[in-house]
Amino acid sequence: ALRTVGENPAAVEGQGLSVAGLRIGAIMAGSAISFIYNRGSRPGERREVAPCGLMFGRANYLVAAEIGSDSPKTFRLDSVQGVQVMDRPAAPPEGFDLTAFANRSFGIYQDGVEDVELTILRVGQAVDEARVWRFHPTQTLSDNPDGSLTVRFSASGMRELAWHLFTWGEGVRIEGPERLKQAMQEALAAAQRAHPGP
Repeated sequence: ALRTVGENPAAVEGQGLSVAGLRIGAIMAGSAISFIYNRGSRPGERREVAPCGLMFGRANYLVAAEIGSDSPKTFRLDSVQGVQVMDRPAAPPEGFDLTAFANRSFGIYQDGVEDVELTILRVGQAVDEARVWRFHPTQTLSDNPDGSLTVRFSASGMRELAWHLFTWGEGVRIEGPERLKQAMQEALAAAQRAHPGP
């Protein structure tokens, strides 16, 4: 389950949570922060950002816009070190909505939003499980004459979605987009390399 914290950092501050030794309330106080980020396209580089919120799931993330950018992105908290609160204000981009940002993606990773179409096949309990599973807030479900179920939604994060769909085994068929099919094929190939047959 994904939780977000944006407008009410005091609720998290009261739980005593910290990031790299810095109280979350300080991070969310509307000041620019600086840290070394050990992931992404520039690992080990110091970043200066305007914090926008926090997302908690399988891993925990700071959502922030780099100074000079109006495009917030995610920073994994376990890859953040040397956090410093800067002595100047830095607000999220105008009109930024943390819940809407989180809902764009299937998981955490943010990239281009695409229209997803899945067919849940009549294998085991797959159709029944899919009826109560929340793939995405924008999903729609349609029954098919053969007893299968079509799931449609718009989201980013095709790699994370492919990883999730992997757990559905033969109960799901990806109809689109092509990028999701490719992500699934890459995941399958990686699993086969790690677990070669006899």
